[in-house]
Amino acid sequence: MTMLLRCIDALNVKVSKRRWQLFEFSDSHIVPLFLKHKCQAFMLEKWRNRIPILQHVSPAEMAASVLLQALEELEDLDDEYYTVIDFCSGAGGPVPVIEKLVNSRRAEHGLKPIPFLLTDIQPHLDAWMDAASRSANLSFIPQPVDATHPPVSAISETASANDPFADFSSDTKVFRLYCLSFHHFNDDTARRVLQSTLDTSDAFAIIELQDRRAMSLLLVVLDFFSALLFTLFWFPRDPLHLLFTYLTPALPLMQAFDGVVSCLRTRTFEEILALVDALPSVGKRRSVTTLGSGGMLFQKTRRRDWRFVGGRLLHTWPIGYMNFFYGRKTV
Repeated sequence: MTMLLRCIDALNVKVSKRRWQLFEFSDSHIVPLFLKHKCQAFMLEKWRNRIPILQHVSPAEMAASVLLQALEELEDLDDEYYTVIDFCSGAGGPVPVIEKLVNSRRAEHGLKPIPFLLTDIQPHLDAWMDAASRSANLSFIPQPVDATHPPVSAISETASANDPFADFSSDTKVFRLYCLSFHHFNDDTARRVLQSTLDTSDAFAIIELQDRRAMSLLLVVLDFFSALLFTLFWFPRDPLHLLFTYLTPALPLMQAFDGVVSCLRTRTFEEILALVDALPSVGKRRSVTTLGSGGMLFQKTRRRDWRFVGGRLLHTWPIGYMNFFYGRKTV
């Protein structure tokens, strides 16, 4: 099985040497809001449901494992008060599911829960209030939150110690999360987001369900057919969802198109590092260590007082890979 994965992965070439900041229906003001919400609802079901045979766990469970791995590398996690703040949450996405999985696994080991906050530059309060009502450890910031210039409530208590001009901060250390959102930023915005992240948080994670490789593009093109297959089971009592899937297939077309664009927008480990290296406060690049191959690949490096880890994990056999990048302060 491992040999088969390696053979398939050898054919899984990048379709583009650089990322493309293209148009997505989900970002457009011309698309009716209710259609965007239907697409978001379908994506949420994809995150939390496991496809038999092809997936050994759901994508949300895999993302929760990555996040737990990043959290467990924080040496003071159980001595200090940390908050995971998800930036660009949209309507909530998979984060409410990930929060429950993370805290249920911590509870199994007798560890205290970690609070999660949803944020966005355009808050989706109705969706967030519904999600927050289902968990004692999930809340939200109701005001608009800009990832390049966050409010005091989203700034780590350590920020004032690192920056003498940062006079105000929250009373918690901050772990920033970008779950299926970092690819939306163009390079200039991404650099400013990373600068803000390094300045005002103690750790962060970027999780993407796709990349710019051929197999990932094939998988998201197949989303058109997966929408036709699963919508009837996931939304049997939603007439609008059924209408715009089967009679007028606007939703499957939007999902497949936006999926292709998301692939072409996604950055590699080295490309995110290049954005970090362009920041004046980070310093010169150090060597990168690469471990593993095929379905599992991990890369590690350090920049001044930050340690970064990136990797890819097989979430849908044999061609779907989750990509992640996380960092933490080392001092």
